[in-house]
Amino acid sequence: MGPSGSGKSTLLHLLGGLDESTSGSVKVGDQALGSMSDDEVTQLRRRYIDFVFQAFNLLHVLTANENVALPLIIDGRNEAEGNDEQT
Repeated sequence: MGPSGSGKSTLLHLLGGLDESTSGSVKVGDQALGSMSDDEVTQLRRRYIDFVFQAFNLLHVLTANENVALPLIIDGRNEAEGNDEQT
């Protein structure tokens, strides 16, 4: 929480691997994002980090459930696995 321009979004973008730091290092758990390949950061983000963007970027040709399930499908999992994880 803080005023506009205080770095809230920048911090979240760094932690999510959307931006790269210009100095220092960013770790998520024991993973240093700067030493990971783009594919590895994508896998980390896909499996462990959730984003809710102000502009939702939903695919209008999909239902709400299909939009939510899309990351699971891209990860080679099925929709039912997502339902199991919510319990």
